[in-house]
Amino acid sequence: MTPIEKLVLGTVQLGMQYGINNSTGQPSNDEALKILQYAHSRGIYTLDTADAYGNAIERIGEFHATSSEKFRIITKFHAEATTNLLEKTPQTLTKLHVSSLYCYQFHRFSDVASFPHLHAQLLKLKEQGFINRVGVSVYTNDEILAASRSSLIDVIQLPFNLLDNMRLRGDAIRFAKEEGKEVHTRSVFLQGLFFKPVEEIPQKLAPLIPHIQRLRRLQEKSTFAENILNSTTLQSIALNYALHNPYIDAVLFGVETLSQLSEILVSVETYFDEAVLQEIESIMVEEPSLLNPVNWNS
Repeated sequence: MTPIEKLVLGTVQLGMQYGINNSTGQPSNDEALKILQYAHSRGIYTLDTADAYGNAIERIGEFHATSSEKFRIITKFHAEATTNLLEKTPQTLTKLHVSSLYCYQFHRFSDVASFPHLHAQLLKLKEQGFINRVGVSVYTNDEILAASRSSLIDVIQLPFNLLDNMRLRGDAIRFAKEEGKEVHTRSVFLQGLFFKPVEEIPQKLAPLIPHIQRLRRLQEKSTFAENILNSTTLQSIALNYALHNPYIDAVLFGVETLSQLSEILVSVETYFDEAVLQEIESIMVEEPSLLNPVNWNS
């Protein structure tokens, strides 16, 4: 699998304003459709979405309704005691203008155990051909390990980036692969925190600043992306660090504009410098809770 083939375009930014470094807001409908068209034309064939992502699902459906191209869809659902996926899934497929889902994911790991009635529904949807895989979004290594042991789960989506790295996640990720799971990663740019001016980083995240400054020094001395025709070397390092990890099957990323998508695609490399890799994996964040955006506003 090539690095480009590992890319999954996240659509939360297409459906709502999202990200600590988002200065452009939600793209217009026209811009969103152009982003989807360009992504598909450049070899990105999988989208990640969710009911909670504003009008992202409707925009994907509009693209599919007006284009001959189709994306593979990963989508997430919030589970409740009254949730009936056998009724909900056909409605979702209709909105998306697709006949099946590549992966249907629990939005929270705790929901897997809390709502066992959904297990039989998901297995039936697989048997009927409406979904291909069952997934779950996780946050902690304990959740990765528990999901890896579940016969229901095929895909585990977890945070992974220059700070939330193999030093923190390696053992859990390797166990997931040993158990035959697909490993998908998100937060490759940590919502853009890597690129935010230091003076604009919230005080609560101040303990991460020395690590971010270390990454920027690595960028300054690295020749890794010397062929890139823009100044987003740290972006290139962040993206390629995940893409070139042999244990990772898919790397989720998001954009707000067509130009951002173009920059990211240009930054995909066919190799990753071993010295850069070792430097990244020597970083150990002592406050890993700060790597979860859920905790940034609490």
